[in-house]
Amino acid sequence: MEDLEGSQWVNTMEAIYRLEGLPKMTSDDFLNLLGVPENKKDKWERGDRIDLEGLTKQDRVAERELTADPAGISIVYNNMLLTPFYVSDGIVWMDEELLEPIRRMDSQYLRFFLRGQKGRRMIAVKDGLILVAVIAAVKMSEDLAEKIETMWRQCVMESNREGVWMYENSDDDFCFGERTENNTAEPADAGHGGED
Repeated sequence: MEDLEGSQWVNTMEAIYRLEGLPKMTSDDFLNLLGVPENKKDKWERGDRIDLEGLTKQDRVAERELTADPAGISIVYNNMLLTPFYVSDGIVWMDEELLEPIRRMDSQYLRFFLRGQKGRRMIAVKDGLILVAVIAAVKMSEDLAEKIETMWRQCVMESNREGVWMYENSDDDFCFGERTENNTAEPADAGHGGED
């Protein structure tokens, strides 16, 4: 896909990434570069398109910069490793597999922006002022929300508990974890009568 300025992009249907440092290529050229055999190329959706919808537009009036870093935790859900980004009105879940090409970039100044595209939340990724990717957020399903709420309740219970419950102790705990009268340490001067 090409933007209106002639830059090339690869579209995975869930994300688009700017192609840099490559000569102008058709979709067939790109599949050859990836090593896709001729007999499997028909399984790929391909076409040489120009982005008339503005998905690759550098800036949007309504986009908001995500000033917070990712939440610092990831979860596996539906075979995806999801990382949440906090936004002012909630949370945006991102698939780490789609973020991987961005994380491998040698950049000191990546910024993330929330924008909408045909009713979907998207994250625009910029390296400085240059748009390098637009990645679809994973929609938070009711099932995911329920599982996270259950996990949160369990975490609250765990953080309020001190020690272990009796049924969690094992015989080893009684042998090594608790002191008895027989295993108390002797004073340093035992057996010397206090004289040198």
